[in-house]
Parts: sequence; C-alpha cells; structure tokens
Amino acid sequence: MNSNLNGNRALVLEAMTALFQRRDASVVEKLYAENYVQHNPAMPQGRDVLTELVAQLPPDLHYEPGLIVAEGAYVAVHGRIRGWAPKPQVVIDIFRIEDGRLAEHWDVLQDEVPPSDGKAGVAMFSPDESAIQAANNRALEAGDVDSVSVNYEDLMQANLVRVFSESDAQRRLAAIKDIYAADAVLHEPHGSVTGPEAINLAVSSLLKNLPAHFRFAASGPAVGHHGVARLRWQGVQPDGITTVTGTDVAQFQHGKIKTLFVFLDPSVSP
Repeated sequence: MNSNLNGNRALVLEAMTALFQRRDASVVEKLYAENYVQHNPAMPQGRDVLTELVAQLPPDLHYEPGLIVAEGAYVAVHGRIRGWAPKPQVVIDIFRIEDGRLAEHWDVLQDEVPPSDGKAGVAMFSPDESAIQAANNRALEAGDVDSVSVNYEDLMQANLVRVFSESDAQRRLAAIKDIYAADAVLHEPHGSVTGPEAINLAVSSLLKNLPAHFRFAASGPAVGHHGVARLRWQGVQPDGITTVTGTDVAQFQHGKIKTLFVFLDPSVSP
C-alpha cells in the first residue's frame, strides 16, 4: 500500500507542477486518463480542456503546492495560486488515481485572507514555507550540508517519474538539473557518466530500447539517512506486466543527488 500511495503522491505533484509551474501541456496525454472526469463546474469535461487551459494561463500566474495527503486511490493537495483571480487563492485539489493516471478531479478554491483580517489570526497556507526555503538556500550557499533537510522520498520518487520515466529529452534534462548536482555521476551496471547532459543521454539510450509508455514505479518507500538513500523499483510495460526490478542507491550533497548507483536484480526464468 505504501508503494501505491507514494507513487500516487509523486504522480499528482508532477502533474500539478508540470501544468501550473512549467506550463508543460504535453504531460496531459501521459499523466491523465482518456476518460478523465472533471467536477469543477466552471470547466468542461475531458482532459483535452487542460491543454487549452495551459495555453491560456496568465503570464504572472504562480502555483505553490503545500501539504499532500494520499489515501487509497485518492490524493489531496493543499496549495496556493496567485494570478488566477484578482486575489490570491488557497485551493484544495483532490484526484482519484486509476491505472497509474489521474482519472477524476475535484477542487475547492477560497480567496486568501491575511492573518490580521481573520478571526482565527493564523495564515491559511504554510505561513513559514518561504522562510524555511530561504534558510535552506542560505545554507546551500554557505556549504552547510547538515542544515539542509533532504526529502529522500520526494527526490527518489521524482527521479523515477521525471527522469527515468520521461520520454521527452528536454523535459528530462530540466528535471535532472533540478534533482541532480551539476557534477553528478550515474553508475549503471554497464558504465558510468558524469553531468546532467551525459545522464540525459544515458537515459535516452535506455528508453529507446523499451516499449512506448514503459514506466518505472517504486516498489516501496525510499529509505535514507546521513545523505544516502535507496529505493526499490520495478519496470512496468504498458500491459501492466513487470519485466525488470532493481534498486537505486543515491548519495546526496547540498540537497541534490551527487551519485546514483543503479542495481538490477537477476532475471528469474519461469
């Protein structure tokens, strides 16, 4: 169950940031089900509407994902969006996942009220998020690795979804630069490469030999401490059959992957 929940969480985060941060409409066909059901009364049915929506997003729109909760086939994201309406809004998006894609969506939006104007006197959305991020950035610049909190789960999952399961080379390179250090090294069983561009080419070569829509999925949660993490994974064909399994072991530096070791499990003949 934990494997499914973590994969669903990573899927929703990638879908939301791709559309509303990177404005990348090409992920719609990959991440959203063909019979996608929309419950927002202001939007028509179908996933094709999302492609049109991205093209019409205001240039100053900014989306911030916050708390993400997963249970069963459902994932809820608490976020804030600016530039969508006259006032900043706090939004809760709820998705139902089916066969590894977003199949159904509900959302609730509310104008953000400053703490000073609210009866409760507290912020509606992550009041300390920007302060924590600023502190992490200062720690990175100072080279203080111990002061940077590493989210092993999110980074290892993102590596599977945004790097090794991404067929578009440009999107993959952007993800690598987000997740990996500039001088990162990838060690695979057959060789090693250094740097984002070389890692991108290595993944491209790998995916060329795999069926279309082949994807890598986690077999459980990432486990990490003291700058090292591991994640077991499985390679899944479009028909749902698992053809390969393995483990990624990553060393982190300054909150990014410095070295990634890819281990393949021995194949077992029936």
